[in-house]
Amino acid sequence: MRCSTLVIVGAATIAAFPLQARLVSAGPGISWGKPGVSLQDYRSDAVACGRQAAALDVSRSGPAESFILASRLLENPPDIETAGDAMRIAAPERNFAKVGDMLKLALDDCLVARGYRQFKLTGDQRARLGKLATGSRERHAYLHSLASNSGILARQAVN
Repeated sequence: MRCSTLVIVGAATIAAFPLQARLVSAGPGISWGKPGVSLQDYRSDAVACGRQAAALDVSRSGPAESFILASRLLENPPDIETAGDAMRIAAPERNFAKVGDMLKLALDDCLVARGYRQFKLTGDQRARLGKLATGSRERHAYLHSLASNSGILARQAVN
């Protein structure tokens, strides 16, 4: 029984990873900009803030403590009810969402400290962006053209 319980916990945990990735984004149709920022600074600031957020120590956070407690319960579960209790305590989706919130806050704080602010993409901007391959130079250049434009940042500011 121990092996099958660990497989269930492992599968639930792995299934929650995509949820965490979605939660760290600014949100649908939202981006960050800074008037007049160079493409080089725009990219290096994004990488630096991403790394800073990724390095956030969550080992002593509530979600981490929940996973630790659940794993201790699963080390030698006397019955299936204890395994179920461990899954409820671990609550992978909820706890990964909490970690995602912590990472997003760290990312947001870093970008704000560097002078960036959020703006909302228009429908046309989202459509054009959707046609550009993720990670491509064209996509980076297009996002930068929006993110560095003071007029766009003023008109499309997120309050």
